[in-house]
Order: sequence, then structure tokens, then C-alpha cells
Amino acid sequence: MANYAPADIRNVAFIGAGGSGKTTLVEMLLHKAGALPRRGSVAEGSSFVDFDPAEQEKTHSLLLKVFHCVHAKRPLNLLDSPGYPDFIGEALATLYAVETAAVCVSAVDGVTFQTQRLWNEAASAGRSRIVVVTRVDAENIDLGALVASIREALGKACVPVNLPVGVGAGVSGVVDLLTGQAPQELADLVASSREQLVDSLVSLDDAAMEKYLETGEVPLADLLPLMRRGVAGGGLTPILFAAADKGVGITEILDFVVSTCPSPLDRPCARAVEGTELSGELVTIDPRERTTFSARAFKTFADPYVGRLSLIRVVSGAIKTDDPFLNPRIGRPEKMGNLLRPSGKEHEKIESAQAGDIIALVKAEAIETNDTLCSDRAAVRFPPMQMPTPIVALAVSPKSRNDEQKLSGGLRKVAAEDPTFAVDREVQTGELVVRGISMMHIETLLKRLSANYKIEVETRIPKIPMRETITGKADGHHRHKKQTGGRGQFGEVYLRVAPRERGSGFEFKDETFGGSIPRQFLPAIEKGIIDQMGKGVVAGYPVVDVLVEVYDGKAHDVDSDEASFKIAGARAFRNAFESARPVLLEPVVNLEVAVPSRFMGDINSDLNSRRGRISGMDSIGNTQVIKAQVPLKEVQSYAADLRSLTQGEGSYAFAVSHYDIVPHKLAEELMTSFKAGQKAEED
Repeated sequence: MANYAPADIRNVAFIGAGGSGKTTLVEMLLHKAGALPRRGSVAEGSSFVDFDPAEQEKTHSLLLKVFHCVHAKRPLNLLDSPGYPDFIGEALATLYAVETAAVCVSAVDGVTFQTQRLWNEAASAGRSRIVVVTRVDAENIDLGALVASIREALGKACVPVNLPVGVGAGVSGVVDLLTGQAPQELADLVASSREQLVDSLVSLDDAAMEKYLETGEVPLADLLPLMRRGVAGGGLTPILFAAADKGVGITEILDFVVSTCPSPLDRPCARAVEGTELSGELVTIDPRERTTFSARAFKTFADPYVGRLSLIRVVSGAIKTDDPFLNPRIGRPEKMGNLLRPSGKEHEKIESAQAGDIIALVKAEAIETNDTLCSDRAAVRFPPMQMPTPIVALAVSPKSRNDEQKLSGGLRKVAAEDPTFAVDREVQTGELVVRGISMMHIETLLKRLSANYKIEVETRIPKIPMRETITGKADGHHRHKKQTGGRGQFGEVYLRVAPRERGSGFEFKDETFGGSIPRQFLPAIEKGIIDQMGKGVVAGYPVVDVLVEVYDGKAHDVDSDEASFKIAGARAFRNAFESARPVLLEPVVNLEVAVPSRFMGDINSDLNSRRGRISGMDSIGNTQVIKAQVPLKEVQSYAADLRSLTQGEGSYAFAVSHYDIVPHKLAEELMTSFKAGQKAEED
């Protein structure tokens, strides 16, 4: 077993907006803890943390990564994550592996929309939160205004626990508000900030508050446990300051994490992890329970150095190399294999792991992201990680015919690695469609498909799955007669069509009498109509919500057969459909757009230009959530347009709501194009 206990472990995820300095901070923390021999540089493409070639080329993180180090004899797992909204799934996955989220805020940019989004996600996940203000060595930083803006945006529980000494390039260190000696120029600010911190701490405990009111002082020995309790329970959010490039505040962050952030046994708000037994009954898993093993796979990917890798957070119990475990998703026992301790692209072989450990499993082909691993004596399944729905779509096809058979399998392997990436076959259009958070997200994963599985693809905007229907009633007739020598073909059908309520589907009625059409041919007529509905009539899209009544016809004793009546039924239906005021239907989505308030006017105007109908608005702090119904066709490129309109600060989600009639002019263009295509095929 490891020579440390679960209570010694600290797991911290560094999250925040792109450009907030997370990767540089993590790199400096690792260097200061002795885990890196020297520092790299994100800007120069030599970062040890962003070691992936694509990351070094783009100079920003694309993947979550786990790094292990030891500080003050305590094991630390530091998780770095991308900050751009395109890769938010990576950031959210880190929250399922840690107790503490360190939210990085650039002193230059302050709290951005993406910062608030990640802050709220960490709160929803029940994680303890600390704020790390980076880049405090930048010029023209108003420290008081910066702290006030953080408290306004993220809540009054945010309180500084240290302050930088010096300004701009002259920053030389940080002073601890409880134990440090403030330089003369900071004496007043440190005194007022210390009073604010002490007020926040004693408010967490009635006895401490009473002592404080009586004496005006609370001993340091009483304040430190209150800080640990406040951080673990969410009643206090410490603000720490750092200038990573100068090494300022780095040791202090490591010391704070070790002394104050919760261990795996101090679950935020003292909550145990919830799961379900295989019977479906809710059960709680206590990390302090030492005998029953359970763990979650929070990330799987193809590592260029060791092959397929699964990152696992051990929730309870312990496991050793070659121990058996159960994966409830596949329902069969497996052996654990070699255990590795991940630290970036380096992996150290270990013999065992316990609650709180983050480990890696190599060549565990059956394990997928979101899988639960557990003891077969007490099988449990953890709920899947909550991820945003992938909404940006591209149709894909292989560049080489040799890859046609491999493409679906390769894409599904990529999708198994990233819960915010999906692949499916669109039934109506027949296209293979991939979906992601943004165009950049999809392009990045398709490059990974090429690099890891040697499959190149071509992409295009997917076809819109439109439909055809009618708005009026009409009669149709067709006589199918063919004589080729010998037995001929004959079938004659009279029918009428009428619209049905939207979403009610197709209905076929036999209204014939007197045996005008022998009953054995009615199923063939219905089949011919259904086949024609699948092909479409006026624009090549499936027909929906139509009533067809067959009321007359003729048959020949010798020449009539099922094939003849199938053809007659299909063509009679076409004849009636074209006369029944046909229209096209397009999918309409319920769209929710979340943007800072200052972009409201631009967003409303843009949605109106997209044939959108705004149905409501909500306010969440400085964020406005606009609800609208918009045709799917109008939001196929919305991710890029929204980014441009909101300087990258907006986000959106949608789900298909219903089908509605396409405007006449657009419908005419589609119908004309379809007819021209048919004519070209005939010629």
C-alpha cells in the first residue's frame, strides 16, 4: 500500500477562462514542488504541461491533464484543463476527480462570462472553490477594484487570504493576512482586509462569533480550523494572488492547498458520493469505508506514448495490481492490470491505489469514459458526468474508399473518449453526422481521428431533414396498364387525400365497395403509397401527416397483380398530393442563448434576422438568457456567429421542438431545384 493515507491527499482542478494563466500557474507549482526540473513556456511552445503537439502549435490547452507532485510530505494531484468554451467538456470532467476547484482569474481581464460559467459548474458539482488571481505583475492593476469586482461577480463569500506586495513589475511577494507582517505602504489595506477575513471566519461558528464580539480578537489557533471548515463547506472562498512568471505566490498556494483544502475524506459539505446499486436502489459510498472498492473512469483517450489510457478516480476502498473488479456496464469481471500514477506524459508504475488516488490504466480496451469500476461483492454504478449537449453538426465521409468500413468505428472510438462529441447516422438523409461543442472542437477531434486511427475525412454542412405534407384535400387517379406480349399488367386506383394534425402520422382507409378492387390488392396499394411517401413528391423529402382514402378502382381477372396495384397506388397518390396545396416542413428548435447583458440588443436583432421568435428572457446576475424558437437551418453556423457577436463570451443550447411550414419563397426554390434535378436524371 502507499505510504500515505487518504487524508493526506489533495486533488485540485485548475479551471478558468482561456488566457487566465492556468497552465503557466500549474507549471510553476509543479516546478516549485520539485516535479519538474525546469519551467517551460506556453508562448514559446515548450510547456511541460501543454505537451501535446497540437497544444504547442496553438499555444493553449486542448486536453485535461493530471500531474502528481509532493509538497510538505503530502501527495498532490493537480489537474490542468482548457479554458476555451470549445473544450468545456475537458474542464467539467476534472470536477469529477477532485475535491477542490481553483478558479483562475486574470488580474488583467477580471471575471469573464466563461469564468462565471465554470464557477457555477463547480458549485453544481459540490466542489470546494478557491480563487487564484493570476498575472498580478501586470501594469495598472487596481487591487481594491479587482477584489470588489470578484466579490460582486462570484459572491460575498470570496475573501482575500493574502495580498500582493508591490505593484506591476515591482511585485515581490504576497503577505498572509492572518500571520504575515505587512510592509508600511500596505499596512492600512492589510488591516482592513484582515478584519474582513476574520469577520467572514467567525460568522461560520456561533462560539467563535461570541468570543469575537466579547474580546475583539480570536486566536489564530481557532481561526485556521474555521478556514478549513469554511472552504470544505463552501461558506468561504479564499482569494489568493500569484505572478507565476516571477514565482510570486507559488509556495503560498501549495502551502494553502496542503493546510486548508479538503482531502478525499472531507467531501465538500461533508457529502458522500451517491450511486445506485444494480437493482436501481440509491446508495451512498463513503470514501472512509476501506474495504469496498469503487472508482470512476473520468477520461479515456489514445495516448501517443502508451496507447489507450483510462484515467480513474478511486472513490472508496483500495485496489492492487491484478485484483479483479466489475464493470457494471458490461457486466463481467476483469483484472485490473498494471496501475500507473499519471503525471502529464510520464507514468509511474505503482502496486496499489486507495480512496482519493487518481490512477491510469493502460490498454484497458473495455473501459469507457463514465464507467464505474467496483468490487463484485458490492456492485454500484455512479451517475454519468453531466456534460453540455453537442450542438454543432458536420456531415462526414471518408476521403478514401478504403476507409469506408473503418470510419464509423474510428469515430465511435473518438466519441467514447469525449462525452461532448457524438456520432450518428441521420436516418432521413443517410448522412454520417458528427456533433460537438463548436466547429473548432469538431475539427480538433477529426485531426485526432487522423493522427490516432489514420482516417482522413471530408466534411460539409448536413442536410436539413425537412418533410412534405399537404394543407388541402384533393382526389387522385392512376391507371397502370402495360402489355408486353403474354400476360400484361393492370391496376387502376381512385383515392383522395386530406391533411392530418401535425405529428399524427399516416392513415390509410379502404372506402371501396362492391369489390371494385379485390381485397388482396389493398395492401399493395398501401405499400406503394408508403414507398412514395418515403421518397417525397414535390421536393424529395418524406411525406408526413396525411390521410389517404381509396374509394374506387378496377382490376383485370388475368393481368392484375400486386405489383400493378403498388404502382397505381403510388402514382395516384402523387397525382392527388400535387393538387392538395403541398408545403414543406422544417425542424424548429427551442434555442436558449446566454450572454452578458451588454450584448442583448445585438442578439435580439440577430435572432429576428434568422426568422426567430423570442419567447422569453431570464436574468442570472449579469447574464441574460434569451429563449427563442428558430428554424434549425438558421442556426447551423450559429456557434461561429455568436462568438463573433459576443467576443467569445456567449453560449447557447437547443433542442428540436417541432416542424413548421417553410416560407413560400424558400419552399419554391427547393421544389424548383428538386424538379430540375429529376429532369437532369431523366435526360
